[in-house]
Amino acid sequence: MINDARLRWIGWALAAWTAVVVVRLVQVQVLDHRQWESASARQREGTIEIEEPRGDIVTRDGRLLAGSLERVAVYANPHQIPRKVWPEVASGLAGLVGEPAAAVQAELAAHDGFFYVAKDLDPRVADAVARLHQRGVGTLPTERRVYPNGALAGPTVGFLDSEGRGQAGLEAFYDRTLRGVPSVYHVLRDGKRSPTPLDLRLETPGRPGQSLVISIDCRIQQVVEQELAATVAKTGARGASAVVMDPATGELLALGSVPSYDPGEIGQSAPSARHNRAVEDALEPGSTFKPFIVAAAVTSGVLNPFEMVDCSGGGVQIANAFIRDHARYGLLPVREVLAKSSNAGAIRIAYRVEPDRLDEMIRSFGFGRPTGVGLPAETRGIYHGPRFWSALSRAGLALGQEISVTSLQLAQGYAAIANGGVLVHPRLVLDTRDRDGRSVAPAQPLPGTRVVPAALANQIATMLEAVVEEGTGKTAAVPGYIVAGKTGTAQRASRGSYTAGRHVAWFAGFFPMPDPKVVMVVCVDEPVSDYWAADVAAPAFGKIAARIVTLLGLVPEGGGRA
Repeated sequence: MINDARLRWIGWALAAWTAVVVVRLVQVQVLDHRQWESASARQREGTIEIEEPRGDIVTRDGRLLAGSLERVAVYANPHQIPRKVWPEVASGLAGLVGEPAAAVQAELAAHDGFFYVAKDLDPRVADAVARLHQRGVGTLPTERRVYPNGALAGPTVGFLDSEGRGQAGLEAFYDRTLRGVPSVYHVLRDGKRSPTPLDLRLETPGRPGQSLVISIDCRIQQVVEQELAATVAKTGARGASAVVMDPATGELLALGSVPSYDPGEIGQSAPSARHNRAVEDALEPGSTFKPFIVAAAVTSGVLNPFEMVDCSGGGVQIANAFIRDHARYGLLPVREVLAKSSNAGAIRIAYRVEPDRLDEMIRSFGFGRPTGVGLPAETRGIYHGPRFWSALSRAGLALGQEISVTSLQLAQGYAAIANGGVLVHPRLVLDTRDRDGRSVAPAQPLPGTRVVPAALANQIATMLEAVVEEGTGKTAAVPGYIVAGKTGTAQRASRGSYTAGRHVAWFAGFFPMPDPKVVMVVCVDEPVSDYWAADVAAPAFGKIAARIVTLLGLVPEGGGRA
């Protein structure tokens, strides 16, 4: 028989347990109601993101380089489809997704919940799927990226990965702008946490991607790529690049990189072709760098543009090295030092300039830093200041050695000579527009920086006319127009030394003088059949220029001099 004490102890224990349960119920159902409700919702609800249409990439003359086609994806949720109707569902979907019914049924059996049966389908499939009237089967909008002009400007446009993310070129650099903001849909889940027939409800509206209008002129781009490809084929070169720029605005009319690739067939391209040589390849500029040495000497007050320079001796002795010239020239005016590309003359001019002043001039022309054009993987080039110079460094710089530049950097530097002494910033994107074609972010050009007086820039430009008229750049001439420019033949540097038989041929210039509208740089990397710039890069420049003047409607100047 239970005594009174034990009964009281049991009573108190039951009362305490009841109190604990009541308190816990109050906590769960009243105090923590929102927290548990949220946790429950997370278990039976979820979200999915649906990408909005990606923006286009369009040239200044209205050619579509990258766009998107509307497509649909077919999904299925086996948990919402009775197993006994799987054969019927598979048969109904098979013809729509282009797969055998047996394969579709196998997919239903292999998945526990929501999955895509097929993607990249014609939008008309959506109506056919809806007519199946099958719970757990439906369609969602998708898109396919297309490149209507194939490999044209491919390295500049770039490409996407399998997830639709930009991997190179403008597609990568402006990925967030082009991609926009995905729409978020609310999805109810069943007890097994699988989506129900897809009870989709828009939770957060997305925003379609914005389109880019770029400065490239499709006609000029095509000319550049054709002539570069012909040059590479003729010379057996490793590759080539070219930049065509408006010297007044910095707008890039063409960026050529050969070999190129089709962004829509990226898997069929060689890895070596998947970069933009115009902004990613840093190479020694050779004698195309000599005008900047002259600019440094004149602005430093150690050289008169009209004086005679000693180019005698067939070369010049610097420290323990004798650097050869192309010939024994004797005394030459500065104009002819450039026209004949005299190494002795350029070196003697360079050693008149104090190292800090020479360094300041080189940097003011934009060398040693990226241009900020808006392309991924753009290199800053290779340039080290006076702290790292040896006794031979100024001689090396006078010959375009101990510095590596991109085609775009060299074009930027020559544009400052062509436009009267102002360094302009290269521009590739002119405008950003919404889905309706309205401008939402027109590009604001950065102000230019004066690097040399206008009079000096004009004097150097006139000197460069002599290079084409009577010097090493004769093959760059365009009948009826005055062209100014400079050849450069450089040995290919590798691991701190030069490799025999490997060269880079350059021609940098502008036209038509005296009021140039176009700056152009051509670079041919490792030509085999011939490597002198006068025979390789200058002719390519001339052929491109002859076609460009017609496309741009440039009127011949100077009574037909070339």
